[in-house]
Amino acid sequence: MPGEQSGWLRGLTGDQEIAARFSDQAQFESFARFESALIAGLANAGLIDVGAASDLEYRILKFKPDEKRIAAAAVIDGVPVPEYVRQLRRTLSGPGSELVHHGATSQDLTDTATVEALRKVVDIASARLDLLIADLDALEERDGRRPLKAITRMQEALHIQASARIRIWSDSLKALSERAPSLRLETGKLQFGGAVGDLQALGENAETVAVTIADKLGLDWPGNGWHTTRRPFLACAGWLTELSAALGKIGQDVAMMALRGSVDIAFSGGGSSSAMPNKQNPVAAERLVALARFNASLMGAMHQAQIHEMERSGAAMTLEWMVLPQICETTGCGLLACRELIGSVTRMGRET
Repeated sequence: MPGEQSGWLRGLTGDQEIAARFSDQAQFESFARFESALIAGLANAGLIDVGAASDLEYRILKFKPDEKRIAAAAVIDGVPVPEYVRQLRRTLSGPGSELVHHGATSQDLTDTATVEALRKVVDIASARLDLLIADLDALEERDGRRPLKAITRMQEALHIQASARIRIWSDSLKALSERAPSLRLETGKLQFGGAVGDLQALGENAETVAVTIADKLGLDWPGNGWHTTRRPFLACAGWLTELSAALGKIGQDVAMMALRGSVDIAFSGGGSSSAMPNKQNPVAAERLVALARFNASLMGAMHQAQIHEMERSGAAMTLEWMVLPQICETTGCGLLACRELIGSVTRMGRET
């Protein structure tokens, strides 16, 4: 993924499971699914013999591209699809093979691959989110009746129970969890517009082909291409950054409680200091704050990437490719870090 980190920073801020959804291998497998589904759509429209189409679909799904050549060509083409399609066409022959990629364009493949990746990211994040909510519910059950001093505007205020603070954390997360099913629907849109977004190369067969592709991929066909209207991606990025912010709130509160000393919170583990070995730094809490702030900055770039000129923007697409995978991975990392943090709390609130 563009801009990804390596080494120690990768371990601190990365998420391998989510990063894999945006890998070259995952993207090219998605391209193959799209091209195979397109052949099925052309067959349903009567443009390719059904038997020939079935054979082509199978061979496309088995196709293994030369990833290094695609990477080199993408620097020139600005997108990996042209070289992918060139390689694919060279491996295919026989009836119907001349119609490989017919009616489609590069953006159809890259956007649909991103949609497929985002669907998986939402599933991963939702599963982790539900586990985190259960962790917080268990923490409230155990320590919710312990007293705490409320803090307003950086000053001690009235006494509260620990449950009041925990519920603020969990209520935000539960609201986000409840929105996940509708987000899956909003994100799961097939991108298919052809050269200039209107599928004109397919003429009266456009709807048949599009519906077939959507059905094969388990996506929704919105009735038109959305090359320059990026609502599905913006909706997903918005949900993820809002989730990061909710996790950052937890991290900030825990870090502040740690600053006040063990009267507010006690936890196992913690980070060490090279200069003060007696310290236990609230590293997981700090990570949550940093990750939330990073995603907040990336969301601004996502809004910049909404500005597409005319019927297609190479600049906006490139910016989106740079930003969106990082938003996903940062959120995933935050969910793992937050579960680690909550699991380390041995007591929240004052001892009674």
